[in-house]
Amino acid sequence: MSAQLTVLLVFIIASFNGPFGGNMVLPLFRNIQESFQTTKLVVNLTVTLYMIPFSILQIFSGVMSDLFYGRKRVVITGSLLYTLGSLIAFYSENILAFLFSRALQGIGSAFIVPITMAMIGDFFGPEKRGKIMGLGALATTLGATLGPLVGGYVSLINWRLSFALMALFGVFILVTSLLMPEKGREGTTFSNLWVTISTGLSDPRVLSIGFLGMMIFFTRMSIFTFLSNTVLYPPYNLPSYLWGSYLFFAGLGGMVAGVLAGFLTDVLGRKRVAVIGFTFLVMAILSYMLLNWFMILPILLVLQAFLSTFAMTPLNTLAVEINPRLRGTVSALYGSMRFLGYALAPVVPYPLYAIYGIYAVFALDFVLAFIGLIIFSLVFKENSL
Repeated sequence: MSAQLTVLLVFIIASFNGPFGGNMVLPLFRNIQESFQTTKLVVNLTVTLYMIPFSILQIFSGVMSDLFYGRKRVVITGSLLYTLGSLIAFYSENILAFLFSRALQGIGSAFIVPITMAMIGDFFGPEKRGKIMGLGALATTLGATLGPLVGGYVSLINWRLSFALMALFGVFILVTSLLMPEKGREGTTFSNLWVTISTGLSDPRVLSIGFLGMMIFFTRMSIFTFLSNTVLYPPYNLPSYLWGSYLFFAGLGGMVAGVLAGFLTDVLGRKRVAVIGFTFLVMAILSYMLLNWFMILPILLVLQAFLSTFAMTPLNTLAVEINPRLRGTVSALYGSMRFLGYALAPVVPYPLYAIYGIYAVFALDFVLAFIGLIIFSLVFKENSL
């Protein structure tokens, strides 16, 4: 197997597994709450405690792959930790053990996702990166699509089986990553660690795409999470498998968007496709507030998933092109910021949701998304990437 094909395979698998494992939990909220006799807020923390270490530790995993250990060893370490966390989740007997397992899964994922993205920049030229990031977006959306569907139907048997399936994916990533070629520098002094991170953070373009990526994940996951807190309970009482099906069909729209956005990113340019996608995403979020959302919920979910993926694809491409010398670091900083949005989404809107209901979540997401669009447009005004 060629180096490019191996790297592409690991990238696709990692892109699929992250959202597959993350979104599989959404239709399991009620099962987890009843099994551990806990509250909705604690159940929401099962997402946050996965995403916080996942987002923060990406910064260090990217630098490690650039300066010290190389890409391959970092990915192998991550796959081992992710698999272990999945097994602990499967066997956990109390909520504390379960929350710990989710954090361990997040740590493992932090050493996988940004590194495989950086390797696309290492092994593929700029004329192919947009299309490959489109394939990655397709895999990500497919994972997000199948995750809740599988989770919803697995819950009919035993919700813990979802974590056994995550463990199998961890093993698969481990085995495949052993075939990867090595890339990244080694032997650099530790003192360069903070210099490298600060160099990446000093670039406003890195902060801009990171913030926009954060807003995409924040809006998507906050709406999906708090809709899960809403539609699975009275007065709606949607069955878990039906809610999982809703999210599955939403993901189909994202799958189409990944391929389309990957093609357009190479043809029209990174910035233009990002602005188009995010502008329509802001309008889609506004539609939740202006329309009878429950009556047309499947349509709104499809639109949001399509536009989130459409806007994210050119950002992923920019992440591996802004600074080729620090590709792993910039990819990790970008990944850290965008997945921080994923981590905060189930928790930050909770007070508003508890007091004012789901419409307060919609309003918060609309304001934050609009701010993100303005910031990105201003920063990249003089840049044609």
